[in-house]
Amino acid sequence: MNHESAAVAESESISGEEWLRDAPDSLKSTRRGLKLVIYGGVLVFLAAVGVLYFLFGTEMQTIFMNVLPVMAFAGNLIIFAGTIFCLSIPEQAGVRRLLIGAAVGFFAKVIFSGTIFFNTEVLNLPVALFLKLAGNVGFILFALALRKLLLYLNRPDQMWKVHCLLGSVVLFLMGSWCLELVTDLGLVGLRLITIYSVMLVGFFLYPCFTFSLKKVLR
Repeated sequence: MNHESAAVAESESISGEEWLRDAPDSLKSTRRGLKLVIYGGVLVFLAAVGVLYFLFGTEMQTIFMNVLPVMAFAGNLIIFAGTIFCLSIPEQAGVRRLLIGAAVGFFAKVIFSGTIFFNTEVLNLPVALFLKLAGNVGFILFALALRKLLLYLNRPDQMWKVHCLLGSVVLFLMGSWCLELVTDLGLVGLRLITIYSVMLVGFFLYPCFTFSLKKVLR
């Protein structure tokens, strides 16, 4: 009986090279998931750029106030959906727990952006910071899942891109937290534009390097 179960397990196992070569439905679903993460990241980046533009003060402030929360909410929701699609990666890659953790973090970010989108003032500063931290932890876990995926695909040459992903998370983690604290404490003397620019660099780099890693699945 043990020999039979071992044979079944061996027959069900698949290497990363075979997974890419055979192109099963799980690979297509993973590609779709990475695409959604990229598209969602671009939307979040554009929303962040819009906020920066809004800080300078323009004649279109009312339009930006209505559009930007929609973009941020949609972007975070798309990223969450993309992570769910990526759960189709084979068990042998060992990424499921990381992806589930990332999905939980992204869902927290959806809640945070949803409160802004629906104009509900139910979050105090500690809760808002916790949700934003959970979202950023989600980005870290997603990057670590991609690292394991590269090892499964035997592509250690692409590992530097994962390190860049983690670096981009550090940038928008530092920027968003500093911006939140500075704004709440009323320290208007600090240059908010500098803090926000650091965060924007991270928002820009994450979808860029995710797109570059997606090419490995072609």
